[in-house]
Amino acid sequence: MANEIYHKSNWGSPKKDGWGDSYFNPSATNKLYTRSDNYENVEGTDKALASKPDTQSVLMTPTAYSVGSMNSILPPYEVLPTELVTNGDFATDSDWLKGAGWTIEDGKAKRLVAGASTDLVQLNVFNDFESTIRITFEVEASSGTVRVRMGQTNLNYVSQGTHTFYAIPSGNNQLKFQADSSFIGSIDNVSIKEVINADFTFDRNSTATRVNKEGLIETVAIDTPRLNYPFINGVVQSEPALLLEPQRSNSQTYSEDLTNGWGFGNASANSNQVISPDGSLNADKLVESNTNARHELYGSSVAYSGTTSISFFAKAAERKYISVFIGGDPAVGGATFDVQEGIVSLTSGGTDASIINYGNGWYKCSFTSTKVATSSVYYCLRDNGNAVSVQTYQGDGTSGMYLWGFQTEIAQSYPTSYIPTQGSAVTRAAEIANGAGTSDDFNDSEGVLYIESAALTDEAVDKRIAISNGTMSNYVSIGYSRFSGNIIAEMYSGGVLQTLNWGANGVTQANNNKFALSWGGGTMKFYVNGTQTNTESATSPVGINRLDFSTAIGGLRMYAKTKEVAVFKTALTDTELESLSSWDSFSDMATGQLYSIR
Repeated sequence: MANEIYHKSNWGSPKKDGWGDSYFNPSATNKLYTRSDNYENVEGTDKALASKPDTQSVLMTPTAYSVGSMNSILPPYEVLPTELVTNGDFATDSDWLKGAGWTIEDGKAKRLVAGASTDLVQLNVFNDFESTIRITFEVEASSGTVRVRMGQTNLNYVSQGTHTFYAIPSGNNQLKFQADSSFIGSIDNVSIKEVINADFTFDRNSTATRVNKEGLIETVAIDTPRLNYPFINGVVQSEPALLLEPQRSNSQTYSEDLTNGWGFGNASANSNQVISPDGSLNADKLVESNTNARHELYGSSVAYSGTTSISFFAKAAERKYISVFIGGDPAVGGATFDVQEGIVSLTSGGTDASIINYGNGWYKCSFTSTKVATSSVYYCLRDNGNAVSVQTYQGDGTSGMYLWGFQTEIAQSYPTSYIPTQGSAVTRAAEIANGAGTSDDFNDSEGVLYIESAALTDEAVDKRIAISNGTMSNYVSIGYSRFSGNIIAEMYSGGVLQTLNWGANGVTQANNNKFALSWGGGTMKFYVNGTQTNTESATSPVGINRLDFSTAIGGLRMYAKTKEVAVFKTALTDTELESLSSWDSFSDMATGQLYSIR
């Protein structure tokens, strides 16, 4: 089995390389299947259910991942034996539709002459557009590349070699090999089989950044999940969260180089002066002139419509104060940051602001403004922490501040993770983690859905995680409400809503929160941070077979920072539900720095 690695667990005893606890059934196999190329540290999955190792059918903690997959633990990985491709070894000249230039001979599909891009197609391959499939095939090529298409799902162009891909087909049931115009070569030993496991299929059609366990900002590849490590008081934490974010664009075209695409007022930039938050010597210094004036940096003039979110990283040098605002009036739509003490203040037109200590003297400064203007974002050095409108002071020609990682997100109500740019705006694609489990991993008659998560912000958008049958007729879901401070717990059975206005009020959505929703025996219960908020009679859903970071129809995606998701095939007791969802203290809930003490 590819990428299979076994780890043993002793409940509370960290393993080599920092491995912590994981749920598993010691009486069954004494093996933990992670099936992953990459591993991260999680110290101490909750111990409350150590006595019930057989009840969990799906568990996700941010520990292991592969490209295109966020790994869970149970059940073990399985490739079903049924072959979906007919005549994949090309033993006969049949079952394939051959485009111009393609032939089947000598036990291979061949394209011997370059020309226009043409296809090799087999119809009626896929019947299930919810299951993950594995495709393997061999390519011999003297020139060019070939791409695989499963319905409307495109895989990468490849050349010489044996190739394996995992994906969920979409759109139609055709398998298609698309040769580019220069491809000359052959294809052989095509095999497609369905894959059954409890892993989430992960998709993001762009690169993205995360904070790694060393506390450095790094770029991860397309379709690679982000296990993001938070900073608390300048110290990177040992427990990551799966970071899922919506599509966003950075409109600041040079995010790291102040010598390109920026304007200056009574100031200048010195390149590559100190180590930046990504660990490289690439942070510039903004230096004031020796005049009595505003000493500022500004980006290109663009139209800021509605709400705009701005973020950047700053480190104190001789100056520790910086004001940021949109347009010519510093008293409107701005904020002032003290990047030595970690203090921020807003002015009129600013709706939210934050400052986070990233260690080594660096702070991530963020604010959101309702300023509407066609103008620039201004970054002004200050010699004091007075009101934003007081900007003019006598410079000395040498003092300044280190800056890096500028980001402007237009028409967005909160800032997101860093998107590097090098000469043009860059868009980070939305992230999707769906399709964990099968019908064998869920119990229609009873069960529990548990999640520990923090919303990205208290934005007015619903966000859900749900177990369903692929429709809105039968599902169980927990999520953050479009109403600030509200949590939703909901269940449908046979198209009938079983709960009305269920959930909790007054919850800080951006804090780490623990939610447990139990059903079975005609009763449904909901626990939030150790407290039962709801209970009532309910009919259980029917045919549930998948777990998604969204509702069943693919909307209301759970954009959040998630530390753990678990599904149980039995309804837990009130004591177990309380223990599972409890925190040692509210400070733990706010920071997520510690796991619960039982």
